[in-house]
Amino acid sequence: MPTLDSRTTDGRPAPLSVRSNFVWSLIGNVLYAFCQWGVLIVLAKVCSTETVGLYVLGITVTSPIFLFAGLQLRRLLATDANGEFQFGHYLGLQLAACAIAMLACWGAGWFSGYHDTSLAVILLVGLSKAIETLSNTFYGLFQQRERLDRISKSMVLQSVLSAVGLCGGVILTGDITWACAWSAIARLASVVLYDVPSVLWLAGHETEKDRRPLSIGHRLSACTPLWDRNPLWRLAMLGVPLGLTGMLVSLNTNFPRYFVEQFGGKAELGIFGALCAPLYAMHTLTKSLESSASAQLARLHASGDVRGFRRLLGRLMAIHTAVALAGVGAAWLFGRPLLTLLFNANYAEHVDVFVAIMWATLVATSAGVMMTGLIAARFIQIQLPLIAVTSLAALIACWWLVPRFGMHGAAWSLAISKLPYLVVGFWMIARMRTPTSVAPSAISAFQTSDPIGSPLKGAA
Repeated sequence: MPTLDSRTTDGRPAPLSVRSNFVWSLIGNVLYAFCQWGVLIVLAKVCSTETVGLYVLGITVTSPIFLFAGLQLRRLLATDANGEFQFGHYLGLQLAACAIAMLACWGAGWFSGYHDTSLAVILLVGLSKAIETLSNTFYGLFQQRERLDRISKSMVLQSVLSAVGLCGGVILTGDITWACAWSAIARLASVVLYDVPSVLWLAGHETEKDRRPLSIGHRLSACTPLWDRNPLWRLAMLGVPLGLTGMLVSLNTNFPRYFVEQFGGKAELGIFGALCAPLYAMHTLTKSLESSASAQLARLHASGDVRGFRRLLGRLMAIHTAVALAGVGAAWLFGRPLLTLLFNANYAEHVDVFVAIMWATLVATSAGVMMTGLIAARFIQIQLPLIAVTSLAALIACWWLVPRFGMHGAAWSLAISKLPYLVVGFWMIARMRTPTSVAPSAISAFQTSDPIGSPLKGAA
């Protein structure tokens, strides 16, 4: 097993084993989920439900926008088995998309009638989302190089600093606006202090001729955004359908929030958002399995090993199902005392909604595994129409259930919206066939491609 500082024969940092990557990813995602949930716990303890609802509103408005702006570039980079694009192309496209997304956040907030404090919170939460989205591009490089230890450390640093900024801000000032500003600043500091140096570290491998480390100038040029029109256009054409898919996935999750806020107000939205925290925490937790296996799934598909691809995907699905079922059991047995302990008695009155949300978590995390498998198999173009169908199902479910059953109906709509994706995904994986011929360079390209870009190749 390679150590954290070992290098390959060409001087690159050696990839970690699948087991090591999983352990690192699990650590990072557990702590990230804990911090995300902890923020809502602190807000529920020290703020009114209306203030919690205001923060949840900021997340609800900005999440779909930045999931679109992300263009799923992390997944595209991590599974770029043939080195089709340089890292600078991914970085340049992500920077441009985040700038446009900030304008979209302002427009969405303003034209929805949210002004003053509400609009300020939306924009500051959007800024934090922009920084997180940019960081995800770096994560794609770390994931492609199978160095999930870098992702884990970055996630821990970002989540801790962001949570301290938000919670400390609201405790010291009592103003959610200032708290969101401090959270964004803390997240930016994490990117500058850890993510950027990590990319430079990956770019600093030795040259093949003289075995000397690359200069800082070569490292900086290796991680500079590239603005070549043709590669950016081709990458955007791959990313836009996936970005729309991510936005629709987020809308699937946020449609219930929109309807709850419309029919119940910000106080009820605050309660529903807090009860949904386990859903997002468990989704973040189970992403560690997907992150550690996505590169391996892409390798199996590139080599034509359909049986191995299905076997690995099946194991991932089984593990996710077991974790989600454990969450359902915990909510059913200990939901009321748990909610009272974490939040307060007002939240514990809705334990039936909490149990329904945990059932929805089972369906949602399974759909997340399926999306990882389909993208690794390069079923990219089908993502947009498939998610569009699930979004329509979510909208219809919310329109029918929320006005009649309130938060309980919103919880069940979370599960209903993911069912079409799962059904079609299983059908597509079942129809996969082993290709008659596989390009002989498929695996070697995955192992030796340099997504950071041409400056390293030129130096070699």
